[in-house]
Amino acid sequence: MKLLHTVLLSAAMLASVSAAKAQQAIVAAADVGYPPFAVSGDDGKFKGIDIDIAAALSKEMGVEIKVIDQPWAATIPGLIAKKFNMILAPATITAERAQNILFAEGYGDATYGFLLNAKGGDVKSLDDLKGKVVATNKGNLFDRWISAEAPKYNITVQRFDKHSDAAAAVASGQADAAVMYSASAGWLAKENPVFKPSTFYVDRKEYFGYAFHLDDAATRNKVDAALECLKAKGVVSQIFENWTGVKPIKGGMTETVVPGYGPEGMPNYDATPHAANCKA
Repeated sequence: MKLLHTVLLSAAMLASVSAAKAQQAIVAAADVGYPPFAVSGDDGKFKGIDIDIAAALSKEMGVEIKVIDQPWAATIPGLIAKKFNMILAPATITAERAQNILFAEGYGDATYGFLLNAKGGDVKSLDDLKGKVVATNKGNLFDRWISAEAPKYNITVQRFDKHSDAAAAVASGQADAAVMYSASAGWLAKENPVFKPSTFYVDRKEYFGYAFHLDDAATRNKVDAALECLKAKGVVSQIFENWTGVKPIKGGMTETVVPGYGPEGMPNYDATPHAANCKA
């Protein structure tokens, strides 16, 4: 009887520990299928910039970040509805978004670049695109930006429904360049020798950030502090370079530690100072 009691007690303790670990896990939604940030490998496992950063954050915090797949359009509504704890995707930090969700400090520079045909010349400035054809996704932020610049440089803008179609237009010679995030251009060029990224990039001082529910400052702050440690160790910069083949901007957001919690100057930024408590 005593033995049975001991066995049952041990089982209960193990179950309790398992439950505690499960409760500690941070469930993070990623838009799997958006390279190079999150994709599904041939083995079915997720991989990419955000997946590698999540693994490093988990190790730094001692808390698992459990990644689930969600379409991008469902991530912010799902976070607000508390279907998960975190958005693990390159959401551009804006004041409008920061009123409805909590951002950790930025982890990457949302610079614009051009995907080019490897057989063609480089683009070192917008002057190199005078009289050229530039492909873009229809209606997205790149479309709006290049459309505003096009008249100044006599650029013809070709609009496509899919990112892959814009890239294909460059490969076939239908377009001279495709505008996209520098990280995406670097990854495509790394994966396919048909392409190369432009030397030129546009830094609009916009940043990628991970997001959390408005009333979950505790999780945001925990991830934010761990992210600062990874930046200081050079981990975030190295992950970006591993996936894109391009060195991040020197002094950019992959290595800059922001004081307080969250993106400075944005709604719901917390200026409370905190000391780094990083694992060796």
